Amino acid sequence: MDRVYYIGIAASSEEPSSKLIKNTKDFLDGLKEYSDILRIVLGGYWGLMKYIADHADKHGFITIFILPSYPREHVPRKRNFISINTGLDYPTRSTILTKTSDLLVALGGRVGSITEIMLAYDYEKPIIVLYDTGYDTDRLYKAFKDTIDSRYLAPIYYVSNGKRAAEKVLEILKLK
Repeated sequence: MDRVYYIGIAASSEEPSSKLIKNTKDFLDGLKEYSDILRIVLGGYWGLMKYIADHADKHGFITIFILPSYPREHVPRKRNFISINTGLDYPTRSTILTKTSDLLVALGGRVGSITEIMLAYDYEKPIIVLYDTGYDTDRLYKAFKDTIDSRYLAPIYYVSNGKRAAEKVLEILKLK
């Protein structure tokens, strides 16, 4: 298969809980069979995003970082890491992240992740939200069941664990 897919990930910039780290690892473990055709797109290399990037690297995923101006941490110069230093503020950087992605997976976050979810919806990208993370993205389940508004621009799916998030990615991309 020659086609590649870009998986945007909205994730907290804070130090994650051990439960969230496990869900993140389970998510990437569930996708590792497709590491040759899946690209991970992140907004930085700190907080939960760092754990995602490092675990993705162990499985051979290429990870693309769409960085804001003055990122909190520098991305290591590794073979599978591609840094794009946009010089843009955080919300504008999030626009590039969501436009680049074929779908968005929210693994727990605050306003930045919620912004990326709303942008993905507006750009008609499917959204997968991990809930019960302890982050503000958990609130979306009560507010938006299967879509954000009445236009139904894109579906929104809620999953309870990382393994289910990976299964939903593969289902959406028709890889399984």
